[in-house]
Amino acid sequence: MGFCLIILMGCQKESGEGSVSKVRVGALFPLSGDLSDKGVDSANGVRLAAEEINAAGGIAALNGAELEVVFADTRGKPQFGAREAERLIKEEGVAAIIGTYQSSVTKPASKVAERLETPFIVSISIADIITERGFSYTFRIQPKARFYARDQIQFLKDLEKLAGYPVRRVALLHENTDFGTSTAFAQKSALREKGLQVVADVGYRAEGATNLDKEVARVLAAEPDIILTVTYLMDAILIRKALAASGTSVPMVDMAGGTVSSEYVQVLGVLAEGTFTMAEYSKYSPGSKGLNERFRTRFGADITGDSAHAYQAVLVFKDALERSGSRNNKRLQKALSKTDIPRGPQLVLPADRLCFDENGQNEFAQLYVVQIQNGELMPVWPASRATTKVKGLGQPSHEPTSIQ
Repeated sequence: MGFCLIILMGCQKESGEGSVSKVRVGALFPLSGDLSDKGVDSANGVRLAAEEINAAGGIAALNGAELEVVFADTRGKPQFGAREAERLIKEEGVAAIIGTYQSSVTKPASKVAERLETPFIVSISIADIITERGFSYTFRIQPKARFYARDQIQFLKDLEKLAGYPVRRVALLHENTDFGTSTAFAQKSALREKGLQVVADVGYRAEGATNLDKEVARVLAAEPDIILTVTYLMDAILIRKALAASGTSVPMVDMAGGTVSSEYVQVLGVLAEGTFTMAEYSKYSPGSKGLNERFRTRFGADITGDSAHAYQAVLVFKDALERSGSRNNKRLQKALSKTDIPRGPQLVLPADRLCFDENGQNEFAQLYVVQIQNGELMPVWPASRATTKVKGLGQPSHEPTSIQ
């Protein structure tokens, strides 16, 4: 377990920046390409937070300086993400970067930021390695893959108590970039620890995929009790269609991938019903109603885990600016490393506090399991934060076997 740095910085402010009128922050997301829905959603979280901060008077420690967001498009490609990170820092003069959604893009982009000694606040990107490279300028808001796997597998263990559905045999079906492979690795480790059997591990290329029937058939041939998926939007849709066409009743539990997009339900309709997925945020969580209403008023859609984490990343950046009284990269890095935001108006995520460990990981990040019920992502786990019960599960199609 990590430790939390809680050294108080007091109220001392750095001098010499009283005339600053703008503080530029980069927002680096896939604004075009297959993942543009995720990128735009994340960018909107950044946009709303910056607008609200500016409307409330800006950065008090910098005499009301406003945040100016500079948006950049990764196109969903690692090379473009790294290139744009360098441009944002060298040419646009941003004090920090928020991004990028994809682990495979965040890795090289944050490496650039580390080399140029510029804070990189990771809103969404799951791969463990992102905060396990000894970097000083990378800070992640989202839980890492190990946290997801830990909670997901505990949900599987709890399903027997929650819904009378014992899970013994588990199949993994995942896309094959850093997102999918790092998650599958963490899942296998967590499954072993909990005494569950991995009966299949099938990877696939999500980009450009038009049919995943063969991959789904391979997974079903292993006779799993449950299928754990790691997806983006289009491959999640393809998997769900293939499962429906097969006639199986084996449940699908996704890793907060394409299944949390509103398009997943819009495209699939009733076929989406019953899907489980991990979620970093829920509009049904305590205190989230106001934020969701403001987001919907501004953008015409509910806030998601992606946009909520991007919104939170801006609040973390503002907090560091206020405590450091500076946009200097080294002072911001020091302030970010000492972040300790308690539950309250500046912490919109479902946690008691937000604090980075020695590796820059938000160690108090929490997760939900939600199930699509009547087109809505309804929290069903953990029991302390559930708003409804698990629905639609029968019994595993085979006799449970003991695991040696």
